[in-house]
Amino acid sequence: MDRELCDIEKKNMKLSLWIWTALCAVLMAVMLIFAAGKTVVIADSSQNEAGFSSDSSLMGHSGQEIGLALEEQPGMDGSFRIPLPQGIKPEDVTMENRYMNSQLWIRIQGGEQDFYRDNGICGDVSHILESCCEMREDGILLKFLLDDVMEYRSTLEGNMLSIAYSRPHDLYDFLVVLDPAGGGSETGAAGEELKEKDLALDVARLVQRQFDLQNVRLYLTRTEDVDVAAADRAAFAEAVGADLYIRIGARTDPDDPDAYGILGGYNDTYFIPDYGNEKLADAVTRQVTIASSNRAVGLEPVSEDSILRQIRTTAAELSVGYLSNPKEEALLCRTAYREKLAAGIVEAVKEACGTMEQYREDDAGESDGGD
Repeated sequence: MDRELCDIEKKNMKLSLWIWTALCAVLMAVMLIFAAGKTVVIADSSQNEAGFSSDSSLMGHSGQEIGLALEEQPGMDGSFRIPLPQGIKPEDVTMENRYMNSQLWIRIQGGEQDFYRDNGICGDVSHILESCCEMREDGILLKFLLDDVMEYRSTLEGNMLSIAYSRPHDLYDFLVVLDPAGGGSETGAAGEELKEKDLALDVARLVQRQFDLQNVRLYLTRTEDVDVAAADRAAFAEAVGADLYIRIGARTDPDDPDAYGILGGYNDTYFIPDYGNEKLADAVTRQVTIASSNRAVGLEPVSEDSILRQIRTTAAELSVGYLSNPKEEALLCRTAYREKLAAGIVEAVKEACGTMEQYREDDAGESDGGD
């Protein structure tokens, strides 16, 4: 009897071992499948954070570029595929949407340029105007110039990187352009310690970090201390089809060193029905004033040379304070205070998009009722 029980226990143990072995094999297969299709997220970060050069040229950067072979392949509308060298892992691939220049850059650590002499890009390449592979110290950099501003989605399966691209309004309900004043040689207003260009850029970056609105895409006209012409900023807002444009800056008042507070500006000569320039300027000024516990100086039409005169969408200008006031400049130097300014801008965008969405629904309702 004991022997029979022992045989049964052995059989049960073997059966259990077989079941666990089979289960582990299935789990391993599932893990491999998911690993093979791991998604690579495109980094919409600053060029410094992504490790890219601030140079925006496609060809001629180092003299070591080669053109990429492009092959049109039917049935792949809005996507193309990039073969990767053997041994490349997802963490070796860094991507950046350089939307201000309509470019996509992909860095492949450990990649060899010779691989792309023999392997080309296939798919819907009709929107790619130029492309090249450039040698870098730690690998290679693939550069693509497209014919429009695009958003990208990428998946990595085995050694094939698939890139799906769409125009922004096909993916998002609202597009917002945030424009940090100055940059590069354009310092702007200046105090004892602060420069407008640095303050505006830092606040814009903080807005980007805090921004979590659903179905709303935020663009920055610059993410570094570089020169960006006013015409290029306005052209980008036009090209992307921005719904809102907010310029961030600061000011000085040499005649009144005690002047301080939040000031909004708007284009009073360009009329936009429903949600116009003055309404956006009011929302931004109000929300930033509340978030920062500062005072609102008010709203005023912008000067004739303001970039807002070139913008053909709902736009506002925000002055976050007076750098000529030592107390306010000291306040503006604090990161915690800048985070409050950024939080106010996020709330203003949320309010503006909510109001515009209601207008859209009302207009759609009226259209349906008229049919």
